[in-house]
Amino acid sequence: MSKIEKSVDDHENVLIEAEKKLLHRSPFAGSRIPQKPRRSLPCVLDDWRIARAVHFMERNIAEPLPLEVVAAHVKLSPYHFQRYFKETMGETPSAYLRRIRLDQAALRLLLSDRQVADIAFGASYASHEAFVRAFHQQFGWVPSQYRTHARGASSVPQPEELRRTDMVQVKRLQDMPLLALRFYGPYANVEANWKKFAAVADQARLPLDRLQVIGIVYDNPEITPNELIRYDCALVDTGFDVGSSALTPVAFAADTYATLEHQAPYQEIFSTYRVLSFAWLSRVAGEFALEETKAYEFYLDPPWENFGATQRFNLTLPVRKIS
Repeated sequence: MSKIEKSVDDHENVLIEAEKKLLHRSPFAGSRIPQKPRRSLPCVLDDWRIARAVHFMERNIAEPLPLEVVAAHVKLSPYHFQRYFKETMGETPSAYLRRIRLDQAALRLLLSDRQVADIAFGASYASHEAFVRAFHQQFGWVPSQYRTHARGASSVPQPEELRRTDMVQVKRLQDMPLLALRFYGPYANVEANWKKFAAVADQARLPLDRLQVIGIVYDNPEITPNELIRYDCALVDTGFDVGSSALTPVAFAADTYATLEHQAPYQEIFSTYRVLSFAWLSRVAGEFALEETKAYEFYLDPPWENFGATQRFNLTLPVRKIS
């Protein structure tokens, strides 16, 4: 083998190992029930009605959401909406909503010390008993049992990550209207998603060079299987008319946030998450608590221009000051 061929092979091996870091083939803190075969979610949700329905459901995840209400939001009859949604997403609206509610509940069990009953009501379950049954059906554990298992199975911050907790800043951020494009799939796809997003924004004649772009992260890959992970590429909406494009209005809420700069290739993202959501939160447990399960990536450089290279953004989590 020539030196050039060996160099190419070494480079490819580095890329392979980097991509593997973004995959959790079997989520450590995921369900212990074998997953039934199902049709894949779309890699990019480019149907504007389904995109707006999905964001509407997720925005109101703690509220009862009858099919009629969601269908009316996208101006379809309940019958046509249900059929249309299942054709696109591979599951009914109620199955989608139940699954993401329980994934969110699992993340709260992992990251917070909230009572199970409080988490149940936050997932729109009318009773503790109904929540326990549904949770067991999806994860194969009752909630308190799952909390113990998940905390033992999830990744642990390393010494160098513990040292980075001094770099975390807590600040108040103002509300911002956003336009988002929804993607499904593993973290290994995130940089490719930004390239697709840039193409869609360019087609809509949006001035990307002058706008703040934000990644919205909904799921933890230690809980949610790769193919079901939700990620939004978004930009700040300064009043654009996007008509019936798949760019969907979403809101960034004014709140208190903990932020930590990530300045490394994207495959190192889980290290930054461990610093912020495990190491730092444990350190300030008597002062701050996690407020939501969503996270935000405020990009300091265009992510579509740095594919495979250093990505710079502020990883941002909403937190609540404990009185």
